[in-house]
Amino acid sequence: MSQESASAFHTQDHAEDPEALLRDADARRGEGRWAEAAGLYRRVVGLWPESWALMVQEGHCLKESGRVQEALARYRDAENLAPDDADLQLQIGHAHKLLGEWQNAALAYARAVSLDPGNADAWREASATAEWLVRQAPAQAPDDELPPLEGFPTPSPIALSPSDDRPEPAPRRDNAAVLQMVLDVTDLLDYFNNARTPTGIQRVQMGIVSRAMAEPSHPELELCFAAYDPADLAWHEVDSAGFNHLTYLATIGSDTEDPSWVMARDSLRQLAANSPGFAFRQDALLVNLGNSWGFPDYFRALRAVQHSHGVRYIPFIHDCVPLVVPEHCLLSMVQDYSRWFAAVGLHAHGILCNSENTMRDVRQHLNALLPDLDLPGHVIRLDADPRSVAVPSGDPGLAALRALRHGERFVLFVATIESRKDHLLVFQAWLQLLRRHGPLKVPRLVCVGKAGWHSEAALNLLHNAPELQRHVVLLSRISDQELGALYSRCLFTVYNSHYEGWGLPITEALAHGKVVLTAQHSALTEAGGEAAIYFTPQSQPDLQQKLEHLIFNDEARHEQEAVVREKGRPRSWSAVKNQTLTAVLDLARRPARPLAERRAIRFGQRYETRRFLRNRPDMAVALAESVRDGLCWHPAEEWGVWCRGGTATLRIPLPAAPEGSALRLYLELRAPPVAITLPVRCSSADGPALIYELPLEATTDRTFMLDLPPLGSASLLEIELENGNGVDLGALGLPDPRRLGVGLRGFMICRLDDHAARLDFLEQQGFYQATLP
Repeated sequence: MSQESASAFHTQDHAEDPEALLRDADARRGEGRWAEAAGLYRRVVGLWPESWALMVQEGHCLKESGRVQEALARYRDAENLAPDDADLQLQIGHAHKLLGEWQNAALAYARAVSLDPGNADAWREASATAEWLVRQAPAQAPDDELPPLEGFPTPSPIALSPSDDRPEPAPRRDNAAVLQMVLDVTDLLDYFNNARTPTGIQRVQMGIVSRAMAEPSHPELELCFAAYDPADLAWHEVDSAGFNHLTYLATIGSDTEDPSWVMARDSLRQLAANSPGFAFRQDALLVNLGNSWGFPDYFRALRAVQHSHGVRYIPFIHDCVPLVVPEHCLLSMVQDYSRWFAAVGLHAHGILCNSENTMRDVRQHLNALLPDLDLPGHVIRLDADPRSVAVPSGDPGLAALRALRHGERFVLFVATIESRKDHLLVFQAWLQLLRRHGPLKVPRLVCVGKAGWHSEAALNLLHNAPELQRHVVLLSRISDQELGALYSRCLFTVYNSHYEGWGLPITEALAHGKVVLTAQHSALTEAGGEAAIYFTPQSQPDLQQKLEHLIFNDEARHEQEAVVREKGRPRSWSAVKNQTLTAVLDLARRPARPLAERRAIRFGQRYETRRFLRNRPDMAVALAESVRDGLCWHPAEEWGVWCRGGTATLRIPLPAAPEGSALRLYLELRAPPVAITLPVRCSSADGPALIYELPLEATTDRTFMLDLPPLGSASLLEIELENGNGVDLGALGLPDPRRLGVGLRGFMICRLDDHAARLDFLEQQGFYQATLP
């Protein structure tokens, strides 16, 4: 039998088996039999109509066989399914160039650059063809140009310098009518200090920011980038081109010692540190897409720019994990998050959340703290294709794949190994599968993620069960390319967790067309939608039964893959970015609500100013921290807080008092190492300023009573502590280099005639209040 006859017989034998047809198509392509390969790819696409990547393969084969016009048509078919794939635009550009359609080629290459600014091939081709966009710009947009996004300007042609492989930042607009939107990238830059491969929250920031940098901005917004520095309590501008380059490097490698990575990271950090404080415009929007709860005095610095420039803060809240399942977090994280969350309601202009589940949790906990606060917010679903680079499907040269045998079947679990992700349950189910079916029939479980906190139980089981240990592969610090290859080659994915704000690995798996088996709770059902398969939370029997179904029933798994292709298709990061900007603009149109209008202190309640380590959000703690205004304060300590030199200000929001009621203010102070006389100025909008002089002996604690006249309708009491130049501790021979003013341990305000409150305060000075457990 001839080779052609044998091939035809073999193909007919697999006529209804798309996987077999695909193997035959790949084989023909490998042999250079382009026309036959193209025909086979077309048959596979007929069975898998959503497989745009196979349409691209068909186009490649048509192009290689000389049928360039047909190849271009097939690329356009694929583009309808994947309009935001940069590599596809590159292939479209190649086809136009072969046909001599230079302007269309240049447009496609420019589109590829805008979709993936880190794509070196796209930049090279765009640079070589940019002159055709400038010299002979078409009179009208060609039919194959993508329509502009609603509410966003049509992209302008770009001219590129062949000597530069990075995009230039957009020119800054000085139009006062344009809102300044400052993206706070502090969290992302801080993460890159110790890591390179992004995790969930970092991927979200990179996805939105990269699209915001690559695409035309909204006509009502001017986009800037800044990072907060606790050393000087200020934000500093971040170079957009350098930031873009750093995030690109994060997607293509994992080596934190790579010289190119170290140079890009350190130079960007140094450039930001040496820049002056960021120039916020009046009513600017400060949008934090990551976390801000781990940075000292973030809200105090925020209050300073809110007071001086009316800056409106909009955080993106990804989850309430430390409040909902604190047992799965480090205690320090729970305390930091609780302190931050209590203050969010006092400082945020509005909020963004990644799921309806997260929004419900946020509102529930905010309502417990501030029942009358109706903080506006929007849900930005993270159902976007997380792939940022073109990923080879199964390149054996990738390091992560060398841990697997050639052609090996495996199941993928992408998550940090920590107790919240509950690898223990999955490991226990896998162990039972091995004992029931034997190691030859059960595929290996590949776990991608570093070991995190509270992972001992899962790792101990793995260590103590040799048969399980041989069937579980642990990988960490792998690049996006390696992760994409693992997704492409796995049988299906499993994802477990006690609680999630979204569940990005579910979106990743669906984007690769893979079946996801996950727990049916929290936001996991939003991430998986109708495309995922769910098991009963914490039920090993149900998890095990569904694992067996997917492992041993190929037909059922293929049927579910068809469901994934139909209902699990993600949207683009451009769409997520556009929705984010639209939501921010909507929040910007809402009237600002000053801190003093959100929550007043309570008359008769003592407020301590020391640093608390509470495991739950506490509004009294948040209020005590929020009244410290300006930059003349040191960070809070276990006993209280020191002033710096200069005028330290307390801005205390007051409740309504009966008309004609005089007030008493108690200030609990601590003297620096030298005796001082402290001038204190008290003022309100409805009365004259009162100035007191408070004598303090060195290193002593003293509580002062300041009687205040009726303040009328004033809702804010301003107290200024005049510290002069402060005390230079180094000049006193002390090992502490700071300059100190007076220390504040706490304060209390009550009506002068509220004798019960005054007595209660006196008792607190000498007694400790017992509390019930």
